[in-house]
Amino acid sequence: MKRLVLAAALMFAGEAAAQEACLRPAPPAFPAPAAAASLTEADLTAQRATRDAFFTAADTHLACLDRSIDGRIRDLFASGAPMDAATRQLGAAHEDASRERAQVYERFLRLCLAWEDARQKPLPGGCAIPSKTP
Repeated sequence: MKRLVLAAALMFAGEAAAQEACLRPAPPAFPAPAAAASLTEADLTAQRATRDAFFTAADTHLACLDRSIDGRIRDLFASGAPMDAATRQLGAAHEDASRERAQVYERFLRLCLAWEDARQKPLPGGCAIPSKTP
């Protein structure tokens, strides 16, 4: 019985450490699309770099959550325990972070497309996320 209590305590301590290690980046703030006409190409290129830096940090955060969720599910499966609140909380955190990443993409895309429309020219390098496929 003592071992079971100790194992449970270590499991929850490890879970808390895993959650703390998964640092969620703050989303960038972009100007409203209505302000696009007043931005220079350099301004928008800088905003795109900010978006890309956020995506790198957000992807690292999501991968960390993936590993934490995977570890929890494996532990639950191995012990035959039912889904618990901590695992659901990790899943909800992943869902929120994924939604936030998509919202950042949409906000930048709307700004960029408004800029291209106002300038009547494409932004060098484009508005979309570069494809990772060769």
